[in-house]
Amino acid sequence: MRLVVFDGPFRAPAPKFNEKVLCGLGRRLTQTGRLDEDGVRLATATLRRFVALARRMGVEDLQVVATAAVRDADNGADFVAEIERQCQVPVRVLAGAEEARYSALGVVSGIPDADGVMGDLGGGSLELVALDQGRLGQGLTLPLGPFRLAGLGEDAARGQIDRAFAAVPWLDAVRGRSLYLVGGAWRAIARIHMAQTNYPLRIIHHYRLSLGEADEIARLLSRQSRESLLRLEGVPRRRHDTLPLAALTLRRLLKRVAPREVVFSAHGLREGMGYAALSEAVQAEDPLLAAARDMAAYEGRFGEHGTELFEFTAPLFGGESAAQARLRQAACLLADTAWRVNPDYRGEQAFRRILRAPFAGIDHPGRAFIALAVYARYEGGCNEQTVAQVRGLAREEELARAVRLGLALRLASTLSGGAAGVLGEITLVPEGGSLLLEAAPSAVDLMGETVVRHHEALARNLGLNSDFRVRPEG
Repeated sequence: MRLVVFDGPFRAPAPKFNEKVLCGLGRRLTQTGRLDEDGVRLATATLRRFVALARRMGVEDLQVVATAAVRDADNGADFVAEIERQCQVPVRVLAGAEEARYSALGVVSGIPDADGVMGDLGGGSLELVALDQGRLGQGLTLPLGPFRLAGLGEDAARGQIDRAFAAVPWLDAVRGRSLYLVGGAWRAIARIHMAQTNYPLRIIHHYRLSLGEADEIARLLSRQSRESLLRLEGVPRRRHDTLPLAALTLRRLLKRVAPREVVFSAHGLREGMGYAALSEAVQAEDPLLAAARDMAAYEGRFGEHGTELFEFTAPLFGGESAAQARLRQAACLLADTAWRVNPDYRGEQAFRRILRAPFAGIDHPGRAFIALAVYARYEGGCNEQTVAQVRGLAREEELARAVRLGLALRLASTLSGGAAGVLGEITLVPEGGSLLLEAAPSAVDLMGETVVRHHEALARNLGLNSDFRVRPEG
């Protein structure tokens, strides 16, 4: 059970509050047909707290939704009625198809070009939805949550899972594509793999595993006892009982769809519900650039002028791909967001914040590129200690490209002082063996010793001489 409070109905809303309680409502549901009594007591107290908190926070649109366990339990309707009586809020019990659709929309909201199949594992069900470059295809819900499988024994559980998957013919069409995983138990598997491999960034969203890596960690965890899991780093304490069954379900799903890669999504049902409420025009916005623009608007010195930076730096990156240009644009948008920090720590603060920000629409190599570029913008380059933090995330040539962009942003920020409208009077173009800085007559007074130094530093990075020219009038 989780309360998430978002900062508004934006394309990339930021979570202002997030609290989770594992209540176990669906524990022994298969055996009893009823919600677990201890789970009901904990869930009721938790919901009272969540509703009280939301009201004190001034939440304008409070939605309370229930999923598989409440949907399928004999006493689910009684539980809903009691919650509505005690908390004075309506409770919406999602149908299986609704749950699957919202979870898939959550994945698409954070990974717009998702292509393959989404799997959302909860305590009482598994939702599967086909994805075609961000478009939703066939979907369904299966009674395969860990609480449903508990007590069956490994062979019986495996047989039940395999029979359920075999009865879904459209899974054949997604074989060999990507598998997008949603749900706390599967995110726990990602955290364990990060800890076991000493991965340099502990961000779940867009964490990727090859088919072999995913199968190996799922095989390991599916065979662990509770006592063994207690000794593993990264295992959430309250996942010890359900993790082996979640891992077993993942292994059988991997066998069924044979994905080329597994991608973990931090966005799921809640984000999908918010995304579904947006207009088509807002849904079509790039989530990374939308978040970067929001941050720039709130935290830039003189508002957002990332577009000017993007155009100013473009001549240095001829031949870049659309994906590279998009990351450069995001870095330009974020280039002036650390000005409130003590000058001695601006680079470090910007680097850490961007690398770990709750951005969507970006993979881990992209995070490394933007963070390093903005670090270099503030520090005038990158030391080995900083680069080492992201070396395992992105290729060396992309890291070098990030430093080059950072130096260009440093020059542009010095020239303009962060103010909009200035860079339109100045161009920066490689010409022959030089990096030519050309200024309109109206901008000549903006030149100075600091500008010269930053121009020379960027030229050296490019292996060029620095040159300056006043643009002819007319």
